Amino acid sequence: MSKIVPLNISSGSNQARPPFECEIQRSKRKTLGIYISHEKVVVRCPYGAGKREVAKFVSDNREWIENRLFEESLRDKELLRVEKGGKIFYRARELTIAFREGRKQRVLVSGDQFVIQGHKLNAEKARKQVEEFLIGKASDYLIPRAKGLAEHLGVGHKITQIKLRKTKTKWGHCTSTGILQYNWMIMLAPYSIIDYMITHEVCHLVHMDHSSRFWNLVESVCPNHKEYVKWLKDHEHRFWF
Repeated sequence: MSKIVPLNISSGSNQARPPFECEIQRSKRKTLGIYISHEKVVVRCPYGAGKREVAKFVSDNREWIENRLFEESLRDKELLRVEKGGKIFYRARELTIAFREGRKQRVLVSGDQFVIQGHKLNAEKARKQVEEFLIGKASDYLIPRAKGLAEHLGVGHKITQIKLRKTKTKWGHCTSTGILQYNWMIMLAPYSIIDYMITHEVCHLVHMDHSSRFWNLVESVCPNHKEYVKWLKDHEHRFWF
């Protein structure tokens, strides 16, 4: 059973640093581990681990924990909030969200502004318009390119369906039955990143694994894929809303 235990661990100096709370999760595991997500510190430990042992483990890793919490706080500030005056990371450019009154609903980039036009806009309406805008972009760009690449690789016949879905963790997915699924929020990224995601899932139609053969095929289509994977890892938190 998990419970919240505040661990007020000093830095060993006269000036103690502020405490943070850890969620202690006990299980049949043999070792202790620390996991940080959304500014939450979770310590996973064996049933037999005592309070002192857990506290010492956290204290020994305090610098790492604080660095991670700091990184998480920076990421939280960069999260996409579709609201007037908010910031959006679109095509690797940070733009300011602007609302424009108009009967015609549309989204466009004007200079350093990401303009959302509509009638009596509010945050909810603007969010819906951005969703429709990105889904439309994905339909027009992502789907035909995925089909074209599949034909080029000789596996076009394997595609049974291409789905566009907003998911919590994945940017893409390929099933053994030939269903390709892409997260339409990837359309906020540069086209090179989008093309990498298209390539990754289509190549799974050839190799349903992450073997060396799979990555060799990905590289043959997308030579800079390692660079794109790193870029996406560094910036993907800015696309979720």
